[in-house]
Amino acid sequence: MKVAFIDDICHQKTNSTSFLVEVLQQKFRVKHFWGNGFKKFNISELDEINKYSPDVLLFFQRIPNFFILKKFECKKIVFVPMFDQEIYYSKLEKLLLKTSLFLSRTKFDIKVLCFSEAISEYYKSFNCLIVKYYPKPIKTKNLKPKVYFWQRENGISILDVAEIAKDFPLKIKQRNVWLPKKEADLLSKNCGIAIAPRYSEGIGMGFLELMAKGICVIAYNMPTHNEYIIDGWNGFLFDDCLEINLSNWKLIGENAYASCVRGYDLWNLDKQKILDFIQLEGVVI
Repeated sequence: MKVAFIDDICHQKTNSTSFLVEVLQQKFRVKHFWGNGFKKFNISELDEINKYSPDVLLFFQRIPNFFILKKFECKKIVFVPMFDQEIYYSKLEKLLLKTSLFLSRTKFDIKVLCFSEAISEYYKSFNCLIVKYYPKPIKTKNLKPKVYFWQRENGISILDVAEIAKDFPLKIKQRNVWLPKKEADLLSKNCGIAIAPRYSEGIGMGFLELMAKGICVIAYNMPTHNEYIIDGWNGFLFDDCLEINLSNWKLIGENAYASCVRGYDLWNLDKQKILDFIQLEGVVI
């Protein structure tokens, strides 16, 4: 069975969708298509995808509107929405998306693969699978009471960060683009505390990788942060109040690591659920 994995061009640098491609490749033939044409798709992009003759079209993060979808020959679709994008849609954009999805389901068989429980309500009338991603836990030794923060555009205020970390040494990286993993690991080295840079996440690989190292993560009380972090046990969540007692940061980090160990076992089971969810009856693998 052939899957066309149609991805946003912004993920080509970050490599943040490769984990899902690798899961699909366990069972299917997968071709990764990079496009900036979610609003229109040029002729060459459409031709390339249609010539591949996929059994399933998988759209990650954004799905084209109905009038563009009609140009695809394949009628089986898996859509992977991201909470952190759709939360910022205007009322008009949400209405247009709902209308387009309503029209699309009259001509296409659409399934929705969700990495956030918060987004499932939006697609509750679709055949929907909710899973939680966890990276492989690798505990870091010799963590110190230092705070790491990667400042990103339109993210958590540096003033809020300074207030949270007022009693600890603070290491800040100012860079809006995605940090290469080696650079991120080097910058966060020995830091036992980290502040998640964004108000919300679609999946949240950055803060999950920190938790999987045994680092105490402080994050804004929004999905997906609050779907993984139990405030005061394996991390800290905040809204407007920044009074966070970090005296037990080391124990919190240990709990974060333990929760990721259990979560990673569940994620390995969810991988099979994803494959079963996408597999089409009667189509040769």
